[in-house]
Amino acid sequence: MHIVWLIPPYRNQGYPFDITNSTAYDQYFIYGRPIYESISRIVDDIFNEYVRRQGQLAPYFTSFCNGTTVSCQGMSQWGTVTLADRGYTPLQILRSYYPDDIEIVQTNIITNVLTSYPGTPLKQGSSGLDVQTIQTWLNRIRRNYPAIPSITDPAGSFGSSTKAAVTKFQSIFNLAPDGIVGKSTWYKISSLYTAVTRLAELDSEGTTLGIGTVPPSSILRQGSRGPDVITLQYLLDIISEYYPGIPAPAQDGIFGSGTRQAVIAFQQIMGLQADGIVGTLTWNALYDTYRGISQNVPPQKPENGTSTYVVQAGDSLWLIAQRYQTTVDAIKRLNGLTSDLINVGQILKIPSSQAEAYIEYTVRSGDTLWLLSRRYNTTVEAIKKANGLTSDLLSIGQKLKIPTSA
Repeated sequence: MHIVWLIPPYRNQGYPFDITNSTAYDQYFIYGRPIYESISRIVDDIFNEYVRRQGQLAPYFTSFCNGTTVSCQGMSQWGTVTLADRGYTPLQILRSYYPDDIEIVQTNIITNVLTSYPGTPLKQGSSGLDVQTIQTWLNRIRRNYPAIPSITDPAGSFGSSTKAAVTKFQSIFNLAPDGIVGKSTWYKISSLYTAVTRLAELDSEGTTLGIGTVPPSSILRQGSRGPDVITLQYLLDIISEYYPGIPAPAQDGIFGSGTRQAVIAFQQIMGLQADGIVGTLTWNALYDTYRGISQNVPPQKPENGTSTYVVQAGDSLWLIAQRYQTTVDAIKRLNGLTSDLINVGQILKIPSSQAEAYIEYTVRSGDTLWLLSRRYNTTVEAIKKANGLTSDLLSIGQKLKIPTSA
């Protein structure tokens, strides 16, 4: 693993910090110089782990300083030593400095540095996940800048209201007000979204957009690179858990031969033209399969006093414990878990509570009543009745009562 520090004049750009070469502030890595073998081994073990708030996808911003010559709003070197001497685990030490609901999770998406800009401008008539991302960002930004009009277009569809919001944003921040999201507008919107949600601060709101609900509009083939390739590889990796004939590709953001083989296998199973090219039909099939993945999980016969749950993307032990009104420790004991790390597709035993008729669930991106009914072994009608719903429409963040039995 090569680490390269770039040291631009951050203060000259209006930021209240610099990156230095002083060991009082930063640990400076120089390729080829001696390193501690123990540190190298630890990096190999944990480099794909990160800290996040439970229920969020974005990494949680943490800071670390030595606590003597340099202080910061975060962990201190000698403070952590004291806690470690008292027998605290790494997670307990983190929670001593940061909110109690943070967790350490793993990701299999390991890539080189990628640009988030989709590569082509977004304008009226565009559609896909990139449009949904911009709509999500702008709708959040307008809470701080109410002059930006609300977006009423369907998610992922760049219509007149999206154009109006983009144009107003551009005029506020001295960009050419053409209503087109080019590179400069994309990164300005991204920068403002990061600022208003405080993604780089200790009190970050976090973000839960994930892969969204709208497939990307890009056409991918061998040789393609970028965020849409990561989305493709993520979907294929999840789907491969349930379709043994589909190989799981490396999640590196590069459309290589392994990704092409996985795409062809998926297309063959779905009755699509098996050309290894991901266009509209393949994207739609991927998202449909991902959303309906729970129908491919074989029913499990629960043990006395327990039920079973299949881990979904974005789950954590804390979230699952909240849904089933139990505790993280109870789930870990029942499943023989020694850490809080869980994997998508993993089947967990959940302690049952006969006294509770419902669990509380917060609607997330991509949820439908049908998916929730499959996940919790109930029916759409039972969920609608429990919540007084007259239609099948759900809103992200909506609280639902889910019957524990149909």
